Amino acid sequence: MRINSLTDIGSKRSDNQDNFWSAVLNVNGDEAGVVCLCDGMGGLEKGELASRLVVSAVREYVLKDFEFSGIEHVLSSINNKIYRMSNGDKSKLMGTTCTVLMCYKGLYHICHIGDSRGYLLRGDSSYLLTTDHSVVKKYGISKDDNPMLWNKYKNKLTKCIGVGTDIEVDLLEGEYQDGDVFLLCSDGCWHFFDDEELTINSLSNLRTLFARCIQNGETDNLTAGILRI
Repeated sequence: MRINSLTDIGSKRSDNQDNFWSAVLNVNGDEAGVVCLCDGMGGLEKGELASRLVVSAVREYVLKDFEFSGIEHVLSSINNKIYRMSNGDKSKLMGTTCTVLMCYKGLYHICHIGDSRGYLLRGDSSYLLTTDHSVVKKYGISKDDNPMLWNKYKNKLTKCIGVGTDIEVDLLEGEYQDGDVFLLCSDGCWHFFDDEELTINSLSNLRTLFARCIQNGETDNLTAGILRI
């Protein structure tokens, strides 16, 4: 397994609210790969802190006990901690997306909430594995059919970590094989792939990819983590 991850503040933002952690680990003599990616909510206060706290909690758990079954509990616990930090004051809420990928012994597992994304590239095909928890997804607002409405609501989430006492995450799993490539990325990156084809070649250089995203008009922070099997 090989991992390549990168984050960039982008062209317009004054701070980077994205955070990530990725690693290839030795777990009981077998190789394991993990990517955790969080996008702090720019419309809420302290999104960078929220995303950093979640990444730190996932990292601490994974390094201590590499068991996917515990990730949902970790996210639930850190969600409650972040929510308590706001003391229920809506003006002090902070939130973040979170997508976690763990690959081990031929199986991949994904825990997901928000609108960061997880893709699988296999051969000449690419597959979106996650579902966006967003207003535009929920109501079927299309960038092509209604660009004004899409731009208004493209960053509005229906689910995330930190803004309520309960969270509901998506849990996914499947088999991986030699040559598979997994991509986790924040919306600042995947907006580009709504307009351009996602291929293994397009992921060969993340700095070049980010530059193309910015040239395409992206103004958000950009983060991507690539795990190659």
